[in-house]
Amino acid sequence: MARMKDVKDVMRGWDAAGLASAEAILAGVQHSSPRPAGARLVVNEKGEVAGAVSMGCVENDLREHLLGLLRGESGPRMVHYGHAFAAALEVGLTCGGEIDVWLRRHDPRSAAWQGLCALAPDARAVLLTRLEGDSEQILLRPGEAPPAELVAALDDVWTRGGVRRVKAGETVWLAEPVAPEPRLFIVGASPIATALSDLAARVGFRVAVVDPRRDFARAELFPAGTALLHRWPEDGLAEAGLDEHGYVAVLAHDAKLDVPALAAALRARCKYVGLLGSAGTQADRRQTLAAAGFAAEEVARIRGPIGLKSVGALEPAEIAVSILAELVMARRGKLETGGGGGR
Repeated sequence: MARMKDVKDVMRGWDAAGLASAEAILAGVQHSSPRPAGARLVVNEKGEVAGAVSMGCVENDLREHLLGLLRGESGPRMVHYGHAFAAALEVGLTCGGEIDVWLRRHDPRSAAWQGLCALAPDARAVLLTRLEGDSEQILLRPGEAPPAELVAALDDVWTRGGVRRVKAGETVWLAEPVAPEPRLFIVGASPIATALSDLAARVGFRVAVVDPRRDFARAELFPAGTALLHRWPEDGLAEAGLDEHGYVAVLAHDAKLDVPALAAALRARCKYVGLLGSAGTQADRRQTLAAAGFAAEEVARIRGPIGLKSVGALEPAEIAVSILAELVMARRGKLETGGGGGR
């Protein structure tokens, strides 16, 4: 997506090499756009480029703007791109949308940038960029007080996420949540789990597979980078770092693994909890959880049978695709609350 964290290492490399750089930040989207707000294009003084804010429609034009900024020909400013311009006259967006892009010079000595570079891998923060003047930046960590006029707006950013413009008096800021990639916890090693591990990693999930059965959960079956824990669900999920930000896919199809995994996910109030199995399996697991003391509204959070039914999946890899589609919907806030769904 070319967000800050996707270009940060490139910019740090340029800093280390003594190369001045500038960034173009997608600050607003109207109608349709191939990239979300917060996407970035960065350019160094040699003209080298990383990232993108569109599908290539405006990058070359932005590169020239940023090089001009680095030469001192202009200062920080907003550039607007629409969709209906003739190619010979102006750059346009073929997707039919309109975007606002904020241009600024990168300052490797700023406190915000130094703070970003020092963040731990699992740390969360909000980066504020002032969309006027010298385009100063502020990095806020959990518990740090923002400008008083931004308290309410930033509470919502911390809670719901999403890049957005916020106002402090007459000053407009772009607020960008900085968060680690989401964790997907798969309980139960199987061909579906193998395919899902690979697919989920490709779209940015950090994957952990929990299964005490070593003959099933063999390292060679899973992509490099998958955390493999040969533990029972209660212990394995805790060891893997299960928390309220996690996504849990229970694929074991075995009550001895399903029930404790679901219980741990519900207690942690994970963002997504999905269960593989037929209607009978779904009913059995829900009844067992209810008997264990879980409230009806808690049990109702379980998605099952797991995956999008409309995909029409039959084979393990296809089922993995249907599950991944549901995970992406949950990540982007497009999934209806409550359980249900399924293949």
